Amino acid sequence: MILLVGLALGILLRVASGNSLAGLSRVRLRGETTLLVLLCVQVALPLLRTTGSLAHLAYWLWLTTFPVLIWIALRNRACPGMLVVALGLLLNFLVVASNGGMPVMPVAAAAAGLHGQLAVPVGDFVHVLGLPATRLPWLADVLPLPGAPLFGIVPSAGDLLLYVGVVAFVAGARETGTNLPRRAQ
Repeated sequence: MILLVGLALGILLRVASGNSLAGLSRVRLRGETTLLVLLCVQVALPLLRTTGSLAHLAYWLWLTTFPVLIWIALRNRACPGMLVVALGLLLNFLVVASNGGMPVMPVAAAAAGLHGQLAVPVGDFVHVLGLPATRLPWLADVLPLPGAPLFGIVPSAGDLLLYVGVVAFVAGARETGTNLPRRAQ
């Protein structure tokens, strides 16, 4: 939900700065097809609600999308916001890989008003309950936001960087040819 808010904000900023919405359709990124496929994989795999060895396979497949997405963001670092996207993905990858899923810290969830709503659904390998033994807890879902009960979220620092990067990209991306660095002749 917050990503949709980020996209809407990016579009509003794009229009306010005089960039056309139609120009977004002409923006080309290096690895664009791979990016779209991996984003679909990132969304679809957690929805499968698998268990047992199939859940482990889905988790590892999901986790392997992160380094490739980081690589694509770095390849497009000349585009607005892409370095921020890469950093957000890296932070999320580090905490997820260290804990077997994104830890959701109960204290942050309570501060955001999500009392009693921390049960992780069966097969949800994306999130794990944050515990005292959580590795890299400062990178976990620890940032209580106002409105969290409405959206059901407690984001991580990596999530916020991703949102900022997406807003910057949508607001400032230029048409094909102007995002990519020129090759030496």
